[in-house]
Amino acid sequence: MNKNDNVLLLVGSPKGSSSTSNSLGDYLISCLEQLGLTATKEYIYKLIKKEEGQKKLLAKVEEAGMIILAFPLYVDCLPAGVIKALEFIADHRKSKRDREKQGFAIIINCGFPETQHNNTAIAICKVFSREVGFEWMGALSLGMGGAVGGGSLEERRGMVRNVIKGLDLAAQALAEGKDITDEATEFFGKKFIPISLYTKMGNMGWNKQAKKYGARKKIKDQPYL
Repeated sequence: MNKNDNVLLLVGSPKGSSSTSNSLGDYLISCLEQLGLTATKEYIYKLIKKEEGQKKLLAKVEEAGMIILAFPLYVDCLPAGVIKALEFIADHRKSKRDREKQGFAIIINCGFPETQHNNTAIAICKVFSREVGFEWMGALSLGMGGAVGGGSLEERRGMVRNVIKGLDLAAQALAEGKDITDEATEFFGKKFIPISLYTKMGNMGWNKQAKKYGARKKIKDQPYL
């Protein structure tokens, strides 16, 4: 097997297989497999806890011709576990004299309706890619990630049709060794429900959780004022 045909998906959500990151990543690598590439998947939070897992992470990265990192936005940045994993990779890469050409792309989603909240995290990943000697192949940025949830994209096909179109276009480009296209990014980032409806659904979710934990009357408290 040609190393360049070996794709590694790293899922960087603490929710693992039930995450939006996993759903988006799964669809993309399934497309890449249909286009003739070989794909494997690892969950970052399972690997970084122990030394054995950290070694497995580095070995998987070394075996891959292309690394795809899928993660949620946490406070305008990457989740702590993802940062830790990238630090492991960076330290390992610095110790190597000869760095083989490896592609690096990301899929990022946030709970905000607008995709621009992801821009800082994308910039961080782009700098990381440059510093460790990866070839930056682009980013797919999604808002309203909470509406996708951890289910299969095919099950939500109507609502996420533009997300799927973006992933299809991205897969075609990546399989040909090209960067993710602007067209793919544009389709992927389109709002798939009105912001007013998404906000209403979000508020219903917060109220439901508050009621569950007996905090319904405290939901508007501002203890740090």
